[in-house]
Amino acid sequence: MKKLRALDANVILRFLTDDVPEQATRCAELLKRAEVGAEEVWLPELVLADVVWTLEKFYDQPKSQIRGLLTPILNLRGLRHANKKVAKRALQLYVEKNIDWTDAVVAAQMIACKLSEIYSYDRDFEKVEGITRVEP
Repeated sequence: MKKLRALDANVILRFLTDDVPEQATRCAELLKRAEVGAEEVWLPELVLADVVWTLEKFYDQPKSQIRGLLTPILNLRGLRHANKKVAKRALQLYVEKNIDWTDAVVAAQMIACKLSEIYSYDRDFEKVEGITRVEP
């Protein structure tokens, strides 16, 4: 039985940015093992948020590029996440509606839970079809 281990943001970032080549190679090998199911890794939601934030703010990557980089990682056979479907939907909303990552995750979770209203002053929620923003 494979041992499930958590995956930290720096592993994904090293793989994607290749800023420390020796570490990037080892991270690529790990993700390759996860791709074929030889290794199981758990990607916490906050780690995914950290990766998105770092790619956007520190590496100045456009949202569409971030989605393109992270979708294949979410599709790895050996990768576990609280809800891959919600994470993929959040990436879609993040790009297509041009909203912040946190708002995209909240909206994707609302859609999954069939919630249609949110108390918020954040107008980004108005961009998401099926969600109505209500001010308290």
